[in-house]
Amino acid sequence: MNIIDTALTIYLIIAFLVGIKIFTGRKITLKALYDMGCKYQYHFYIIISIMIIKVFIDWAEDPIELMLNIDFTPLIYNLEGHRVYYIQQTLLNDNLTTFFALIYIGSFMFIMTFSFSMFAYLDKYKIASQLALLNIVLLFMTIPFYLLVVVYVPSYPRMLYPGSSAIVTGIEPLLYNYSPLVNEWFVGYETFNNCFPSMHIGYPTAILMMMMRNVKGFRGYKIFMFSMIILIGVAIIYLGIHWLTDIFGGVGIAILGVLITERISYPFWKKVYFFDKNRSFRLELPKGALPEKPVKSHEEVEVQENVDLKIEDDLKGQ
Repeated sequence: MNIIDTALTIYLIIAFLVGIKIFTGRKITLKALYDMGCKYQYHFYIIISIMIIKVFIDWAEDPIELMLNIDFTPLIYNLEGHRVYYIQQTLLNDNLTTFFALIYIGSFMFIMTFSFSMFAYLDKYKIASQLALLNIVLLFMTIPFYLLVVVYVPSYPRMLYPGSSAIVTGIEPLLYNYSPLVNEWFVGYETFNNCFPSMHIGYPTAILMMMMRNVKGFRGYKIFMFSMIILIGVAIIYLGIHWLTDIFGGVGIAILGVLITERISYPFWKKVYFFDKNRSFRLELPKGALPEKPVKSHEEVEVQENVDLKIEDDLKGQ
């Protein structure tokens, strides 16, 4: 972990604490965090699985792209021409570059980590469950693009070879070449050929749509989300990271991802809940390996039935 990774980790922890206070008015307590970790353990398993899948994608990406040898960048260039260059030149300013660099990195990572965490911390089970599932739905939707649709960023390859000419003549990789440290960090993580669709637009748009359609209140956070999506959209063009077409692709993926997630969320989490409830009795263990389960009284059965109904109500958002 380098200095940028360390700084981002510290930033996200502080941002979560501050965000909970600003957007919910609640205080952070260790008990609430512990309860969140226990109740939403399967949601966190999904997040961990996303990280694992992304490692596999990074491993498989280069061999598949080399095998197929299909580059869609000329198609995008012929469609757009130099529009992204004109936008960059119109806005070009050192202070603006710093501002949009912070927006691109800081706001996106905050939205991705905070949105689900906020609703889980508040125990808003329906929307928290939808957001966790939405993340992996969007990931699976974008895997074919990551592996099969090669589209280089407009400023490629000037972040690797500063004296070379970019795909869009004259455009600068303002973020990638912001400083040697930043350049080294991005070169270590990025392949620079997965810019369609833009999931820096797709993920926040999908999260906001899911919130607008499924949760009341949180007006301040919704306004914040909308503002950040607009700023991120400007940032990715200004900084030389994306084409205009990428934004429309990201919005399209977001809309489809939300519709799919809404359709499958309730039956998916209902199965997860009942699997978790009964998982200890699905193990094939020798007789006597576990202590005998005591017979429940009528009152205990009724309490358990009420708990099951409460979970169903949470999933349905009643």
